[in-house]
Amino acid sequence: MIIKQRLNRISIVLDEFNFSQKDLAIFLQVSNNTVSRWCRNINQPDLVKVYEIARFFRIDMIRLIEPTSWENEKGSPAYKLYLEEKIRMMQAQKKSVKKVNKLVLD
Repeated sequence: MIIKQRLNRISIVLDEFNFSQKDLAIFLQVSNNTVSRWCRNINQPDLVKVYEIARFFRIDMIRLIEPTSWENEKGSPAYKLYLEEKIRMMQAQKKSVKKVNKLVLD
């Protein structure tokens, strides 16, 4: 089952300001279909368009982006790579300590 994730709040902001998708499409000079796909989070506008939409409403761009929180950052691929690298470094340090001990004690 695919869980649809909302990435932008364009449809919410349109409702808040009582504007239609068509109003926004005319201002941005894009098709109604394009705005519809953004509002349904099927596609996402590029940053230039996000800026233009924010300018249209005179709001901060951040209001157009859905807040994101990560349940388990420690489960992320980046964190796993970080841990793997840290383990490699610790193993390399252990080998170095063993070599030094062997040289000193022998």
